[in-house]
Amino acid sequence: MKKFTKAALAAVLALGVAGCSSSTSGSTTTEGGSQTLTVGLSGIKGTFNPMVSDTVYDNYVCNLVFEALLDIDQSGTYTCWLAESYELSEDNLTYTFTLPENATFSDGTQVKASDVAFTYNITKEDDYAGPRSSVGAHIASIDVIDDTHVAFTMTEASPSNLSYFTYGICSEEYYAHDSFEELTALNDKPMGSGKFVLTGYANKQYVNLERNENYWNTEKAAQIEGVDLVEISEDTILSALQAGEIDVCMPSAKAENVETIESMDNVSLHSYLGNGYTFMCFNTTIPQLNDVKCRQALMYALDRVNFLTAEYGSDQLVSLGMAPISPVSWAFPTEGLNDYAYDLDKANALLDEAGWTNYTTETADDGSTIEVRTNADGVTMDLDWLVYTDSTWPGTLSSMAFDSWKQIGVNLHIKQYDFATVSSLVMEGDPAERDFSIYTMGFSLGADPDPTGGLFDYDAYCDGGFNASGYYNERAQELIQLGKSTFDQDERAAYYQEWATLMNEMVPTAIVAYRSEIWGINNRVHGFDEINSYCDFTDPDIIANITLD
Repeated sequence: MKKFTKAALAAVLALGVAGCSSSTSGSTTTEGGSQTLTVGLSGIKGTFNPMVSDTVYDNYVCNLVFEALLDIDQSGTYTCWLAESYELSEDNLTYTFTLPENATFSDGTQVKASDVAFTYNITKEDDYAGPRSSVGAHIASIDVIDDTHVAFTMTEASPSNLSYFTYGICSEEYYAHDSFEELTALNDKPMGSGKFVLTGYANKQYVNLERNENYWNTEKAAQIEGVDLVEISEDTILSALQAGEIDVCMPSAKAENVETIESMDNVSLHSYLGNGYTFMCFNTTIPQLNDVKCRQALMYALDRVNFLTAEYGSDQLVSLGMAPISPVSWAFPTEGLNDYAYDLDKANALLDEAGWTNYTTETADDGSTIEVRTNADGVTMDLDWLVYTDSTWPGTLSSMAFDSWKQIGVNLHIKQYDFATVSSLVMEGDPAERDFSIYTMGFSLGADPDPTGGLFDYDAYCDGGFNASGYYNERAQELIQLGKSTFDQDERAAYYQEWATLMNEMVPTAIVAYRSEIWGINNRVHGFDEINSYCDFTDPDIIANITLD
């Protein structure tokens, strides 16, 4: 039996398993001694349950209110968070976690092993419709040994199993439910064991969190009094930062935004390469996109290099996306990738080969006349692209596609919504009934490159799952399985590189760009600049050490 403690876990893993008040604070000024950190952003859905949340911004709230058994530190290594330690059986199948005896939820009740089991069993319930179904699928059994010890036996031995223990623990008493609908009724009323409690929330306006004054781990309690997340549009967020209405924000990684932040006397710039990418997902279940040649044609007919320049203004902040693995990962492939350089002749040839050789006259959404391709069944090459307006880049990319795809006989219809609506349309309900052709978003990755449960995993093509493309490839699923079945990192890298190259060829979802993340930080904020590719400001150690003048 191998035992891992808070102090020893990082060193061991490096050898082989590395890897809210009721009013908005947005109208107040942060200058002058307020001890509440005000974060400007856009895109909160209000799904504040760690077993249900599916966006970065909702996860911010979950990480502040709840605590997971494990965390990922700044080096990308798994470390103990709520758990004091864990032991791994000799066959690498069973993880036995030890909880601190004094850990309590914010309502004063003890955090017990039964709460841990309850939390993970949510993903095994028959009517579960969240994005963590792959978590439950990889847990064979959960054994509550006593109040402070719980054992997970996994379905297979894998170094990526550690990633399943990074979700916040819920109180069995508070979250008791008879249906998934009853569980999600508490999404905007979260209660956990974390450093903060939610005291106010208004949809698409703000989230207010106050320091948990009864936080059990006093040595790691937050020093600031609260965190306010304020919804602010991209076009006004830097003005709010300069005016002191917010303390920090992460605007789009554009050259002009960098210049604006660097020109502010009261603000500092912090940047790093993000552990993730932006993407465009193709609905491969519809006749226009089920042939790889059609998807490849659309890629060749989209000038992404020009898009990066137009949208971001500098190749220092962004690079062309090709593989569904971040460049910060040890598994990133360095060769064998197609960049789909802009080539309308190749795009037209591919559509011809795919059988879209007939044409019909249509009116495009801008009023122009377009000769639209049809196939032998009379289906027209009309595509609906869902674009969220909270950020500028989806609009820029889709507008360029609207113009260039006309030249290959594709009539694109751009449908604009807010982020939460697009997310609901492509992730909720029966996936076979989702009505879209393409959508764009960003995706954050974990420390381990295992794509299980993500955009490219067919097993995540389900209600609440991240895979909306519906694409299945037997070899791709086999490579995902092989990559998580060995503890040899070189072998894992080879499997994931083959998988990434295959996905680059078949493009069920296209990687648009790898971006730097830039933050503007008011000079009264200290410790926020510890964030990096693996840790955001809600990391338990980072948030505990943030102070405000």
